[in-house]
Amino acid sequence: MAQQFEQAVTVHLLTNITQDDDTEQFDFDLPGRLVIVNDNIYLRYVEDDNGQSTPVTFKLNGEDDVVLTRSGENGLKFHFLTGKAVTTQYRTPYGIMAVEVATTDLSVRLSDDLSAGRIAIDYQLLAGEQLIGDYQIRLHFTA
Repeated sequence: MAQQFEQAVTVHLLTNITQDDDTEQFDFDLPGRLVIVNDNIYLRYVEDDNGQSTPVTFKLNGEDDVVLTRSGENGLKFHFLTGKAVTTQYRTPYGIMAVEVATTDLSVRLSDDLSAGRIAIDYQLLAGEQLIGDYQIRLHFTA
């Protein structure tokens, strides 16, 4: 891979959130950027949440290692590792909360020329021993 590479992509993001037997689904098509710096692959886009722009970055560290960073009021940095739980902090309007991200399934597929890719992540979010919810991220990007 090149030391530095950047291209415009279209991101299709589908997220399912299940909490207390209620499921919400969010479906977005957004402009984004695929960036490679020193062999690190980043997918970046900005979500518009009720008029507030939230920068989002996926760092792809391989087929079973992804870091999701969301900036803004509800900032977070989730590290997804297949079959593992990682403790992190989640910034909310009410303060910082320690949470555990337990990745149950993770798949990253990239085309050889990086013109397209798919990321699928299933995980549980826990606060202490209490389940906050089950989450599914399905992301597809194309140049």
